[in-house]
Amino acid sequence: MKTVILLVTLVLLSTTIRAQDMVTVEGRLTEPPLFTSVRLISGSQTFETTSDSNGNYRFENVPDGMYLLVAGGRQASVIVTDGRVSIARLADVVVVAAGDEQTLEQVSKTIDVIDGQEMRDRADFSLIESLRTIPGFRVQQLGGFGRTANIKTRGLRNQDTALLIDGIRFRDASSITGDATPFISDLTLTSINRIEVLRGSGSSVYGTNAIGGTVDFRTPSARSGTHGQVSGALGGLGLGRFRGNISHGTADDRFGIGAAYSRTIYTKGIDGEDDAGNHNLQTRIDARPWEGTSISARLFFSDADVRLNSNPDTLGTLPISNATIINAVRDVNFSPDVNDPDSFQRSRFFSGQVTVEHVLTNRLTIGGYYQGLGTRRINENGSLGPGFQSPSTSLFDGSIHTGNAHVNWTPNDTHRVSIGYEFEKERFGNDGSTPSGLGDFFTRAGQRSNTFYLQDLVALANGRLQIAGSMRVQRFALSRPEFSLTNAPYIDLTLSDPPIAYTFDGAAAYSFRSSGTKLRGHIGNGYRVPSLYERFGTFFSTFGTPEFIALGDPLLKPEKTIAFDAGIDQDLARERVKLSATYFYTRLDDIIGFGNAVPDIGLTRRPFGGYENQKGGVARGGEFSAKIRPWALTEISTSYTYTNSDQRTPQVSGSGVIKSLGIPDHQFTLVATQRIGRLWINFDLLATSPYLAPIFSGSTFSTYIYRFDGNRKGDLTVGYTFDIKNNRSLRAFGTIENVFDQEYFENGFRTPGSTGRIGVSFGF
Repeated sequence: MKTVILLVTLVLLSTTIRAQDMVTVEGRLTEPPLFTSVRLISGSQTFETTSDSNGNYRFENVPDGMYLLVAGGRQASVIVTDGRVSIARLADVVVVAAGDEQTLEQVSKTIDVIDGQEMRDRADFSLIESLRTIPGFRVQQLGGFGRTANIKTRGLRNQDTALLIDGIRFRDASSITGDATPFISDLTLTSINRIEVLRGSGSSVYGTNAIGGTVDFRTPSARSGTHGQVSGALGGLGLGRFRGNISHGTADDRFGIGAAYSRTIYTKGIDGEDDAGNHNLQTRIDARPWEGTSISARLFFSDADVRLNSNPDTLGTLPISNATIINAVRDVNFSPDVNDPDSFQRSRFFSGQVTVEHVLTNRLTIGGYYQGLGTRRINENGSLGPGFQSPSTSLFDGSIHTGNAHVNWTPNDTHRVSIGYEFEKERFGNDGSTPSGLGDFFTRAGQRSNTFYLQDLVALANGRLQIAGSMRVQRFALSRPEFSLTNAPYIDLTLSDPPIAYTFDGAAAYSFRSSGTKLRGHIGNGYRVPSLYERFGTFFSTFGTPEFIALGDPLLKPEKTIAFDAGIDQDLARERVKLSATYFYTRLDDIIGFGNAVPDIGLTRRPFGGYENQKGGVARGGEFSAKIRPWALTEISTSYTYTNSDQRTPQVSGSGVIKSLGIPDHQFTLVATQRIGRLWINFDLLATSPYLAPIFSGSTFSTYIYRFDGNRKGDLTVGYTFDIKNNRSLRAFGTIENVFDQEYFENGFRTPGSTGRIGVSFGF
């Protein structure tokens, strides 16, 4: 993580107004962003100003008391007493660890922060690009930009990482596992100031899917004045990208509005015909209509389309059984993805959020939020392309409405308590059609949940000992599904409420300030709500008598897990060196998997298998990282992750292979940035060991396990910032991706060779 603001230079020379013990607070932020909003907060009283281009800020007529100074995502304690001012060094503030603001010293869990400067240094323009160097994260994209991307945290599955936008869950109610995976590749960096990552269980705070980790996509509020940026990039594979944003904040910082838009296209892609593109739109309004009251409204919209290739296939003479692991050799024993000229996917999502916070007293705050989230995916496939192609169109449509109300109470100087209630209603729809009309069908299903949660953050021993404890109780209720035919499944079934999900979480950390050492430990159980597809999934068969074929089980129990991690963080050389080591262990006690032979549901047949509760597996390993600043203008971040992940039963039936698929044992990352005046050079590297992945054979209709070589992908970015008068700037940059031109495959899908792009950005 690149530190946005390293420290506050203590210029805090104060002018005393003895009559009312009022003072002027002045300071300077070193290495600041231009015109950063700076706030001085005490209970319901807030002073706000904006730093100038040199980082200087000033507050007038500040009464005696204790304050929190907040700037650029960091905070410090300020004490004004008898006309004198004292201040501690600014510390990074994160939300993802506890759902509430904490400095990194207060956090007792494993946290990573990617700030805007780091993303700019690397010229990232998508979420998955920024996440690939996080320790313990395995990020894959199957076939290039716009295609399926997934995140596997700490040796777990795609659905075990929760995605948040400004602290609120984002997921697709119509996806098979009910997570955000179908839309991860559509999230480009349109307007974002930081990404916060929690490694480890977060279900007690954030609910479903937060089993292995949580990623929070944070957007900026408008600063005082009018500001904006316009940027563009061109590059190999037919890349074209435009991004623009503009914001305006009033001088008193009581109102701010901003909007951003980006368009990213690839007209060629890996094989010259892999065109893909998306539109991203964001807006945000922040208001403080009354003292102590803040209201924020945010809108996110994405519209993407991509041409899909066929899946990889087997080649040559295959083993007698799939128990033999095949060493992957392109065009010898497997064929990577190839063109399918009439296979397309169009995806769209819309999210509207409204949050409200009101400070009743300096110890009591009430708040809440509402999010309306709609997702829509259309897959079209014609008769062209390799193998047997059955023309069809599939529509997956989902919506989730979430309402939250909570109270934050600080009864004394050691406890911070949060109590909340959350209601969620989700709906799932699946429509299918064929040119003849014989295969036309629809499915509709829904479920609701009511959740109560409690969290207590405790600070003892003058803040050296931090303890966090939380619990969450979620109760579900199902709606009766609807189908397009009278002989639909589940019509005879009496629906009862699924089991209640209980989660608990505890973490503790102790800091030895004299040595710069921090010890931490975290244990928590997690859960995942069965998706509506896993409960009511069907497909329509036109062979013989037209009928729905059921796959789901309405009474599935939630998945249950237990996770533990322990680590040590060490600061050396006056914080120029930060070392971290973490051991993690996660056990998947109860999961939802697909069984080839499963019982019928009442009178509903499941002749082709279906979803059932199964036993999971175990993932354990170690994460080691170092952040080094040997000189003021040089930054180096590196990490190594060892993962040993096994399943209790093979993921591919009959193979006997219990090792988790898609997970390399070893992963190494390096990010190095060197600044020379206004010039910067950035190099980042991701290297992994070989890993196992499945390929389905179109000739034998069986799945085989292949061993693929790991990747050695390095990207090099060089840029220069031109300073223009009147607080304007111009940045020019160029990137060479896969600078070593290594050929590697993600689960059998091709990846781009060495390619370049250039761009320019104008800010005001």
